[in-house]
Amino acid sequence: MAFIPRLPTLSQSESLTNHADYHGTPSVSAKSARTQHSPTAQRQCNRALANLSCWLLVVILGVPLAAQTQVPRKYFGMQMHSGVITRQPWPVVSFGTMRLWDAGVQWHDINTAPGVYDWTKLDLWLADAKAHDADVLYAFARTPQWASSNPYDPSCGEGPGLCDPPNDLNADGTGSDQHWQDFVTAIVTHSKNSSNAHIQYWELWNEAYNPLSWSGTIPQMIRISRDATRIIKSIDPTAVILSPSVDIEGLKGRNWLTNYLAAGGGQYFDRVAFHGYVQKAGMGYPVPENILDYISMTRTILNAYGQGGKGLWDTEASWGKPSLSDFTDLDLQAAFLARFYFVHRAAGVRRFLWYQWNQNTTGAGTLWIPDPNLPSAPGTVLKPGVAYAQVYDWMVGANLNGCSSSGTIWTCQLSRSGGYVAEAIWDTSQTCANGSCTTVGYTVDPQYVRYRALDGSITSITGFMVPVGIKPILLENGSPR
Repeated sequence: MAFIPRLPTLSQSESLTNHADYHGTPSVSAKSARTQHSPTAQRQCNRALANLSCWLLVVILGVPLAAQTQVPRKYFGMQMHSGVITRQPWPVVSFGTMRLWDAGVQWHDINTAPGVYDWTKLDLWLADAKAHDADVLYAFARTPQWASSNPYDPSCGEGPGLCDPPNDLNADGTGSDQHWQDFVTAIVTHSKNSSNAHIQYWELWNEAYNPLSWSGTIPQMIRISRDATRIIKSIDPTAVILSPSVDIEGLKGRNWLTNYLAAGGGQYFDRVAFHGYVQKAGMGYPVPENILDYISMTRTILNAYGQGGKGLWDTEASWGKPSLSDFTDLDLQAAFLARFYFVHRAAGVRRFLWYQWNQNTTGAGTLWIPDPNLPSAPGTVLKPGVAYAQVYDWMVGANLNGCSSSGTIWTCQLSRSGGYVAEAIWDTSQTCANGSCTTVGYTVDPQYVRYRALDGSITSITGFMVPVGIKPILLENGSPR
């Protein structure tokens, strides 16, 4: 049986502000790991022959076991492409954080020529963020072709020259770096002066380990980080800086993070941004629980360079491109999403921003599709989109008291004020196909009287038995107060 620890304690000031992220020391002693389990979790560990591995997992993950913390609405994040601000309705699901990426507002979109800035789309996003009470995270990337050191580079993922460093920044990090500094100054000032929402969070570069997004050197990224952090903090001292993001599933991303931290990059960010894709081409369906291993490896790197106390944000993830693993079944996608949100939070991730609400090109994480005849119409929320709304309701405002696995059965314990207790449960050995999902009968604690499903249905429990499949259900002892 593997035990996933409860979340770190937040200080009162952190839990009551928009910056509700963990800053405490992440390492724990064997003694503290043993003594701070909840009673249920302690019994689980004691019953397991691998009691030692139970607390070892806590140490590896680097998350101290402490008092329960409520899941905030800001934990749930979303990314949308620019159709939302031009022709499509705002998402019908709730979330508290939005990330501006693939949203028509990257560096090359805004800074179209030296000293020329087009704020039209950014202003629309900030107006929507204010209207829907969403925190805003902006991801830097995509050097304008006019400023690129290799403006016709065909290897860049999103257009010639967009992945290359600016032409006034040398490989060793020297040079004026004026193009970059001018843009950072302009966008932070514009945000600060906005009559709508403001950008509170700044991700220093999107997927800096990936040559399709950044072909520059570590010294160049260090310089970019240093210049951006200095400028942002001078204009908005309350701003929060996130590290350049990396995919943590692969060795390439983790090695880049190691090299960046070894070069001193840790002094330039307040939070750690990572991308939690677990999909591997040709390796079968993506397994959301695998993220736990990747987070563990990432924490080891952060701890080695004194950065383990900074909160983890997964700023982009989903099941990835369905075509890479034939992951097209909507029920399986719904199951993946729900499991992903539970295990992220159990591993201590502070915010998780889904990619992408309306992705209709590659299908990466698509939760909604527009009406082909009238894009401004309500469109269709897909099964994983419905699941997103349900898991939001299950988790937000509840205390997540830990998750554990026994064989292929996973459970996560939740509670609320007024005596409410619940348990999310799923079986990774089950599957779905063609609108039908397999289940196994499972005997539950008599305190549970009903269960919720990812389609929003509520079913009374009879005979202490429920059907458990790959799609999580939520056992409850009654209605949330």
